[in-house]
Amino acid sequence: MGLKRIDLHAPLPEIPWVWEGLIPRGFVSVVGALPGEGKTVLLTALAWQATRPEGELLGRRVEPSGAVYVDFDAATGDGRAVRGWIERHRAVYPDGDVGRLVVLEPDGDTYGLGEEELAALEGAVREAGAGLVIVDSFMAAFPLDVVKAHQVQGAFYHLRRLALSTGAAVVVIDHLPKPMSGEQAGARGLLGSIAKTAQARAVHILTRVPPKEVEGRHVLRWDVLKNSFAPVPEPFGVELIFEPGGVWVVEAALPEGSVNPKKAKAQATVLTLLQGGGVVPRKDLVEAIIREANVHRKTAERYLAEIAQEAGLVAVTLPGKGSPVAYRLPEAPPLPGEVGPSQSATLSAPATPKSENPDSHRERFRSTPLLLNGEGAPKSPPAEQSPSTSTRRGVFRGATWRELVDARDAGGGDEVEVEL
Repeated sequence: MGLKRIDLHAPLPEIPWVWEGLIPRGFVSVVGALPGEGKTVLLTALAWQATRPEGELLGRRVEPSGAVYVDFDAATGDGRAVRGWIERHRAVYPDGDVGRLVVLEPDGDTYGLGEEELAALEGAVREAGAGLVIVDSFMAAFPLDVVKAHQVQGAFYHLRRLALSTGAAVVVIDHLPKPMSGEQAGARGLLGSIAKTAQARAVHILTRVPPKEVEGRHVLRWDVLKNSFAPVPEPFGVELIFEPGGVWVVEAALPEGSVNPKKAKAQATVLTLLQGGGVVPRKDLVEAIIREANVHRKTAERYLAEIAQEAGLVAVTLPGKGSPVAYRLPEAPPLPGEVGPSQSATLSAPATPKSENPDSHRERFRSTPLLLNGEGAPKSPPAEQSPSTSTRRGVFRGATWRELVDARDAGGGDEVEVEL
């Protein structure tokens, strides 16, 4: 296998867009949704807009480059599934040119897009001069094990080659995994291997807004999960309005609170635990999110990462096996010797030696290691073995550093046991 050296002095052309800011030409994009959510309606709308002199969808320009739609998902031999939607889009926008749209279905004995079929598809794209290719769907066109990365990578290799050789935008319609109990649809991304997301240049996730939240209307939430060549926009709403003779695709406001109620619950849980300047280990925060928001561990970990970034939480590396991480609020006072997670941990202080005068080292706090990871702190001998000191023992959760020192001082002793 050869490698090509890139000329870094050659001018780098701008990325052309079939759909402004969302679907780039010359690359593979993926649009994922659960079955029956309306992805075919949206993608046939995009294909029809590409046949208009001045196409537009959801306020974004669509390049008038023509389209090829490959339907493996609902092939009937006469293109009924795709043609039915195209006719309804045509009724709303009659200035589109049906001659600039090519619809392909597998022959009776065709099972998936193999090399022969891909070559035929490339020829059809070149003949039509199309700038947009839609493959519906990945599961039907590539009947393989989507969990195995090497199989997914093989399919995407051919899709990338098709996009590169023709200069067209190749859009693959894909499916989302069925939500588990308590999980929001689309929380785990596309069905199967992460190789899909890694190899596509743009990934879009569509999820249905519960009809009861939008007065029974058909509204979809559109999330841009990945966009390599443009800023990732905020989630936006899309409404499908079905009429006897046509279908409208229009922008819609997302209802307040429909964005992600479980994540909102997770955020409230995290911020509550960190109130008062507490330092809480990451694993404890994840467990709290699982318990309070009723989500799976992977979802809880993702929520915590997003909340930490959005709220500007400060990550602190703790001493101990695996260098565990804890979080605190940005306004909370730093711990003595605090370092970031990328630095070596220096928070563990050596035990303070015993003294005849229990007040002589009051400014030192010998339970530092226990405060950080709950283990390894020096233990006080039983009271009868240390008649010169009065030991105060207590359990403190989410306490600030100053509160712990004050608690120790109030007891007149030299040790405080802390549990995280």
